[in-house]
Amino acid sequence: MLLISFFIPMFGHAQDEKPQAIERACPDVFTFTKNAKYYSFRYASNHSITERNKKIKQLVIYIHGARRNGLDYYEWGEKAVNAANKKEETLFISPQFNSEKDLEDHKHDATHLFWVKNNWRIGDESVSSEKRKMEESFSSFSLVDSLIARACNKKLFPSLKKITIVGHSAGGQFVSRYVGMTPMPGIASGYAFNFIVMNPSTYLYLDDRRPVNTEKGITFVKPDAAGCPTYNDYPRGMDKLNPYASRVGVKTIQQLFLKRDIRYILGEKDVNMNDSSLDKSCEGNMQGRFRLERGQFFYEYLQLYSNKKKIHQIAVVPDVAHDGDKMINSKAARWHLFGI
Repeated sequence: MLLISFFIPMFGHAQDEKPQAIERACPDVFTFTKNAKYYSFRYASNHSITERNKKIKQLVIYIHGARRNGLDYYEWGEKAVNAANKKEETLFISPQFNSEKDLEDHKHDATHLFWVKNNWRIGDESVSSEKRKMEESFSSFSLVDSLIARACNKKLFPSLKKITIVGHSAGGQFVSRYVGMTPMPGIASGYAFNFIVMNPSTYLYLDDRRPVNTEKGITFVKPDAAGCPTYNDYPRGMDKLNPYASRVGVKTIQQLFLKRDIRYILGEKDVNMNDSSLDKSCEGNMQGRFRLERGQFFYEYLQLYSNKKKIHQIAVVPDVAHDGDKMINSKAARWHLFGI
């Protein structure tokens, strides 16, 4: 008899949205054109991305959480880069995915892209409004693709060899989906890519199985979804994919996910079942009770999905809960970022 009693009750809503405007805006602007129209988004960087730099060997992109506080994430990551003594050879970037309120409060011009409900974290398209009309929309995933493409310009960074995409919390959600969809490792085949996922609220399961508690322990089977029929819809499953994911396709996502270099770093104390930003929907609760458990279950699931061929890596950071600063500056993160 399959039991789900170890999960928290199947109710509640995802609360991964902070409607208040960001306190600080990232200082730099990435601008591009499509059909003779200009579009832009904000970012922070420790080196210019438009000037030639022969010292740069690694690109690190750190994706922020639901508060869209890209400048905080930049400063936390910059500490990690400096502590590893890698400042001169590391191009470190934190992009910022804004809401319309962010743009209004900080008086950003009308070229700036924006999203609703923090849906940038799953690769959804930017949106338009009466006040800020946009001719085109862009997946947040495609914007990180553009950042990577800019860095893979040999005229700008001739010594660049390694590209690392890391995200925490909602940024961890971003990276954990993006890794199976981005075409960049194939396009930029001369570079070594790795992806670091830290403390996301939920994961993208590659089929309809979920962790279920049995008398013999945890197993992964198709659950009784009578009370939660949408449990396998994107972004938590492979049904009803968004446009960026649909262009890649289910089979390709499944294949790429198993091939790519992914590291999961979890906070040992990220166990708060009442965290306001934890996905407490029935779909989220099917993945576990709290972030640490969800991450550990997902890693076990991947080993099963890959026919028990060990793939990816996992680490738990002692005495750290849901903290993007302490996570990126942990010994585990330093090892997976820089190998030291």
